[in-house]
Amino acid sequence: MNVIGISPGRKRRSASKVSWISFFFQALSENRAMVLFAVFLLGGVACGAILAKRAENSWLEKLDFLFCSNFKARAAQPLLSVFCASFASSFLFILFCFLCGLSMWGMFFIPFVVFFRGFGLGLTSGYIYAAYAWEGVLYNLVVILPGALFCCIAILLAAREGTRFSKRMAACGTSAPNGVMSRSNLKLYLMRFGAILALSFFAALIDLLLSACFAGLFRF
Repeated sequence: MNVIGISPGRKRRSASKVSWISFFFQALSENRAMVLFAVFLLGGVACGAILAKRAENSWLEKLDFLFCSNFKARAAQPLLSVFCASFASSFLFILFCFLCGLSMWGMFFIPFVVFFRGFGLGLTSGYIYAAYAWEGVLYNLVVILPGALFCCIAILLAAREGTRFSKRMAACGTSAPNGVMSRSNLKLYLMRFGAILALSFFAALIDLLLSACFAGLFRF
């Protein structure tokens, strides 16, 4: 009788592959809220990119205070203005998630906040791609997307924390004595949003650094 053997190395590779797959799905199941908000964000990016075909630069200028989308001004503005505009843009969305978390109805509005942020990113990126072809692609990859990535992560975290606290507020009448949220929970909520703001501050620093180094190399 012939016996087909399997080498130990092959067994280890197979076991390692299975373990990574199980770890991936376990991570997804443990972070379902983040995955759901990421879907809303990507949906917003897709809608913004589709609408970008009909967009005009004046749209981006008017929405700059929300999305920091006026890419033409980056090279001409003082660096402090670039930083402030980038941080203020993410701060508005994080603040809205924070305020929604303080309401039992806020959890229903937070997904729209995430979608709207994705819409702004998709609109800006799509317009640059459509108007400036490969140069726009390069500008987006080098100048805009690195900072936007950390900004979006901060907003996703804010959405998750806001939704969690909103659910606690909704259950407050039955789970908390006298229907009042405990001070420790509120303190933890504030600390987590402080960390999220620190991440958005870091994203603004990346925007500042990349704009200072590379924005002047492009002419639009």
